Amino acid sequence: MSREEKSNMMLSLVEQWQQSGQSQSGFARENNINVFTLRYWIDKSRQENDGGSSFIQINASGGTPVCLRYPNGVELLLPVNTPVVFIKGLIQLF
Repeated sequence: MSREEKSNMMLSLVEQWQQSGQSQSGFARENNINVFTLRYWIDKSRQENDGGSSFIQINASGGTPVCLRYPNGVELLLPVNTPVVFIKGLIQLF
């Protein structure tokens, strides 16, 4: 069985589980598969349905500057697009 065939078969089983209303362990036992294998494919199915990533890109535009406040009371207001390496260097100064 090719990878694609196995993937299609397991994703089909995930759909059957979702429609069955059974617990994961009960469904796995009834279909002679390891419950952890079923959970793996459930997660894989969710990733495919979510676009494969739980991270989203955000763009900071204009807006609020980054405030770096030292213990001695000195405050630096930096533009939002200030490189992280530069900010790290400023933090290490104190």
